[in-house]
Amino acid sequence: MHSRPLSETECDLVATAPLFSALGKQIFRSLIVKCRVERRAVGEYLFQAGDVAEHLYFLLSGKLRLVKISAHGEETVMHFLTRPGAFAEAVSLAGATYPVNCQVMEECEVVLIPREACIALLRETPKASIDVLVRLIEWERFFLGELYQLRHTTPLQRIASFLIDFEGRSSAAQPNGGSHVAYPEKRQIASLIGVTPETFSRSLRKLEAAGAIAKGTHLKILDRKILEQSALNAS
Repeated sequence: MHSRPLSETECDLVATAPLFSALGKQIFRSLIVKCRVERRAVGEYLFQAGDVAEHLYFLLSGKLRLVKISAHGEETVMHFLTRPGAFAEAVSLAGATYPVNCQVMEECEVVLIPREACIALLRETPKASIDVLVRLIEWERFFLGELYQLRHTTPLQRIASFLIDFEGRSSAAQPNGGSHVAYPEKRQIASLIGVTPETFSRSLRKLEAAGAIAKGTHLKILDRKILEQSALNAS
């Protein structure tokens, strides 16, 4: 595990997070000098369910997945983190235990921000506390949207929507807006959108037959318009 201080460019990027943008430059600088960047390899865990939260995190590069493990050892993918940004703020600030595992999907660099330092600064900056609440509301809306998708859309719609959204988020995270997207494993996508592997495979075949994607070893969008139409139509 490699650890280093942040560069000026990385400091500026972290400062754009809603939680930190309210602190002001001087207060933010007093916090960021206490932070470190860690590089993590594929398969490593940033944290696991039951660990007490001691840090807030900011993803600089790479990809992470949040996974819930049942009592019977079954995995359910809760979310993929694919672009730079802060995460796990609420759990960290509460000093609670993580409810999910956070595993590295693609070699990444993550900023570790000490929880106690954040708490001290939030006491001095009430506006930052409001931004934390705003962030929690954003997450609530996101998961309500996920719940709606599970209840009111077909597996084909959910797969098409996921492929479009993931491509958009991954491309935005690439410095040159590259078109190559490394999608998660198919079984992980199936877990996230709540379908069986068999249903997922059937839906992929339909999208491939329609000319929307090439599934092969790695998924690839061939015709975005067809995929967008598939995401809208409940056929």
